[in-house]
Amino acid sequence: MERLIIEGGHRLYGEVNISGMKNSALPIIYACLLVKDECIIHNIPRVSDIYNSLEILRGLGADADFIERNTVRINTKNATATIKNQELVSKMRASSYLMGALFARFNEVCINMPGGCNFGVRPIEQHLKGFCCLGATCIEKDGKIEIKADKKLKSQKITLDKISVGATINMVLASIFIEGTTIIENCAIEPHVDDLICFLNKCGGKIIRKNRTILVNGANKLYGTDYTVFPDMIEALTYACFVGASNGEVLLNKVNVTHLRYSLDFFKSMGMHIKEYESKVHIKKSTVLNGVNVVTAPYPLFPTDLHPQLSALLCFTCDGGSVKDEIFPTRFAYVNELRKMGANITTIDNMAVIKPSYLFGARTDATDLRAGAALVTASLGAQGNSEISNVNYIIRGYECLVEKLTSIGGKIKLVNN
Repeated sequence: MERLIIEGGHRLYGEVNISGMKNSALPIIYACLLVKDECIIHNIPRVSDIYNSLEILRGLGADADFIERNTVRINTKNATATIKNQELVSKMRASSYLMGALFARFNEVCINMPGGCNFGVRPIEQHLKGFCCLGATCIEKDGKIEIKADKKLKSQKITLDKISVGATINMVLASIFIEGTTIIENCAIEPHVDDLICFLNKCGGKIIRKNRTILVNGANKLYGTDYTVFPDMIEALTYACFVGASNGEVLLNKVNVTHLRYSLDFFKSMGMHIKEYESKVHIKKSTVLNGVNVVTAPYPLFPTDLHPQLSALLCFTCDGGSVKDEIFPTRFAYVNELRKMGANITTIDNMAVIKPSYLFGARTDATDLRAGAALVTASLGAQGNSEISNVNYIIRGYECLVEKLTSIGGKIKLVNN
């Protein structure tokens, strides 16, 4: 069983290159099903979700693989609607994008219920509502979802009941070839939504986003292209937490500062020294870290995917703080793991309240991707050695985590025994 061993108390110092955004790369990979031509996609992180997605495409009959370190070539000309790797689908939340992509290309899809990190219910009713609005029939039975259309679809107005990144992306994918203009209201505006739109438009799409409304003008055909994925904002912000916990000073390269700015303001209010450049951010921990109180919300506000890491960082502040999660109100499995390390943290409904804590090395389990990143944050600043199990969660979301942390002074290794 693979485990991370981290020796805490070592200062991080140096430079780190931020990888491409996994949450952008995944829908773009599936969107290649809409393009019966070759696409070359750059800045793809080498993480397990990406490998699994490429394997799913190959199971559909597509050519899909890395041709360089962070570049993939995908050609779905010979793809079919039959998913052969349903087991992989069940392990990945992002496999839900197969619904929109396969439906748009073949007018039908049969897919296992998508999986992913387990930190509360993440229903897909908004996805299915959207498909039904477009004129599809949706059936859920025996852990499978069947979506099909028996007649030519017409453009519609779709209003999502709540802001959902996944449902927004699936509606964009599903409506790309529908004649007329499909209007999608109450949309998510996260960078990975815009990344997908940019990719599809470069392929010949005619998609316009106006704040939280997206207009999808039906395209007759999409064409192969060469595209570069946005940098990963959550990875960059996670490294900011690493710097704070380790009394560090690190230059983050290859970032989009605009995507980070709102969250970086919280780190500034904690007393961290932050300098922003065109595609770089310099972060240095101050002598004393102040606490903050944060509420997660859809982009451009504070991301839920940074919630666990920030909770871990708050343990090292002089006065603690709180994180209230309005997106995933049960995302607190990491709390018990931090308590094993001495964290003074309690939960009240959908809020974690953290008091200043003396953290020490302990054996913990990553319960999901960002919970794992929180344990890494805590371990970097704790005294002694920490051991984190279930690291498959972490590895599937952070490219070269061990190598990157080691390069800036972290004492971390991946062991398998």
